[in-house]
Amino acid sequence: MNSVFEVSYSWNKEAIPTGGTDPVYMMVEWRYGSPAKRLRKIAPKIMSRDLELLLKPEHGAQLKAIYGCRYKETDIGWVLRLGDVYKGESKQVLLQFALGPHFSGKTAVCSAYWSTRKLKQSQRVLLRREQLYIQYTSHLGMLRQPEDPKVEKTIKLNETVPILKQALRAYERGRMEEGSNMLRRHADALLIEAARKQDLDYYTEAEMIEKLRYHYGITHTKGYKNHEKTVLCE
Repeated sequence: MNSVFEVSYSWNKEAIPTGGTDPVYMMVEWRYGSPAKRLRKIAPKIMSRDLELLLKPEHGAQLKAIYGCRYKETDIGWVLRLGDVYKGESKQVLLQFALGPHFSGKTAVCSAYWSTRKLKQSQRVLLRREQLYIQYTSHLGMLRQPEDPKVEKTIKLNETVPILKQALRAYERGRMEEGSNMLRRHADALLIEAARKQDLDYYTEAEMIEKLRYHYGITHTKGYKNHEKTVLCE
C-alpha cells in the first residue's frame, strides 16, 4: 500500500446559520493513487480490503442518514463498511447531519477514522484520522452562497432509492396511481435539472425511473386484477 490514500470532504453549503440547520450534507470521496482511466486493458489492482470509516459526531451534531454504503451504529460511533479499494477507483458516500446552534466560527462536527485490512492478513490498520469542521456564521452574504454543485447533484441522485421504496409500497398496496405519481414527479424534477445544467447523468436517472414506473405499473396492475379474480371466485 505504497500509493497515496486520498480523501476529500465537501459540504453542500459553504456556511450554516448560527441557529443551526437540518439537513446539511457532506460528501466524502476517497481513492488510492491517481484517477483511473476509463478504458482498462487489465483488471485494476486491489489496494486494500474491507475499508471502514468510523464517524464520531461531536456534541450538538447528529448523523441522521448515510447514503451509498452499508453501516451500523455502535457504542463508539457509526461504522461505515466501504468494501475493497482498487487502484485509481474513486468512491463516495453522502452523509446527512442535523447541526444545533453555535457561535460564529469554525466548529468541529465529527471525528473520522479510516482503517483497512492488510492484504492477505486479518490485521486491521489505521490509515488516517481527522477532525471535520463546518463554518457557522450570521453573515447573510455567506449564507446566500449557492450550494456546491457536485454535492447538490449527489443529493438529488440519492433521493431516488427512498422514493422508489415508497412508490413500491404504494404499488404493492394497490395504490397504483399514487405510486406512479411519485415516480413521475421525481423523474420530471431530474429532467428539469438535466436541462438546466446540461448534465446527462440526471437524464439517465430519469430514464431509469420512467422504465421502472412502466414496469411497476404493468406488474402490479396484473397482480391486482388476478387478486380480484381470486376473491370473486371464492
